[in-house]
Amino acid sequence: MASSGELAKFKIILRAVHQRSPLNLQRHQELSPYEFPPNMSHHVVVRDDQEPALIFANGLACSRELVGQLLEWSPKVIALDGAFDRLADWRIKVDVVLGDMDSLNQGALGTRLDGRGTSESEHREGAQAYLSHRQDGVHWVYAPDQEYTDLEKALSWAYEQGHRAAHVLWANGLDADHFIGNLHALAAVPRDFAVTMIQDQSRIFRLPNQFSKGYIAGTRLSLWPFPTAYRVRTENLVYALHSEDLHLGKRIGIRNQVERTAIVRIEHQEGCLMLQEPLSTNI
Repeated sequence: MASSGELAKFKIILRAVHQRSPLNLQRHQELSPYEFPPNMSHHVVVRDDQEPALIFANGLACSRELVGQLLEWSPKVIALDGAFDRLADWRIKVDVVLGDMDSLNQGALGTRLDGRGTSESEHREGAQAYLSHRQDGVHWVYAPDQEYTDLEKALSWAYEQGHRAAHVLWANGLDADHFIGNLHALAAVPRDFAVTMIQDQSRIFRLPNQFSKGYIAGTRLSLWPFPTAYRVRTENLVYALHSEDLHLGKRIGIRNQVERTAIVRIEHQEGCLMLQEPLSTNI
């Protein structure tokens, strides 16, 4: 067991890491929680695409405060076509819009174009004109392939562009099938692509085969196999797993807790295992 001095040192380290997190930085300007400044731009520093890309799906919106904190790190902002208008309404500068553009303007653009038998080239020209009307300098990626969800296509595009980390917002809520599809997209990314789905209170990410991180005692952690994770072993969780298999529909590992303030270790040999953890750490 760690001494009181070691635990105190550990808490100091945790506090320092927590305070430097992009989710806990003080914002450069005092903003209303309900409104961004006109044409809010995240292009305030020279970036080299090493910061995680920020991808907006089209589910329930998180708080504007959370979005503002993530924008402080000047990420590349990628919007699925269904999310673009909402971001424009929030006056957030978007770098890339991706999709088949049938969800722009609440679907009116795609419906109107399709209904009058417009050709693909005219559809694309109409979409480009609409994007340019709402924001200057938006790059758009036409991705009509219906074999993949828009989030899958956005993650694939970001990976091809050299990104090796991404935060996904607005990926939960609304229809349950959309959320399950977004979890599938998270599970399908290459292993060297670190993708995190972030909500106001928690985040979900795929675990590597060996994972370790410091947590405060009592922190709630949930393990989700998708669909199966083999020979899962944990250390420092109240409900320990000892080389056990987890399967959707049979056994999962949600609502576990950290036993003591120290490192938590989670290992699995094969399959896909996701972790949900609180967004913030209270020390």
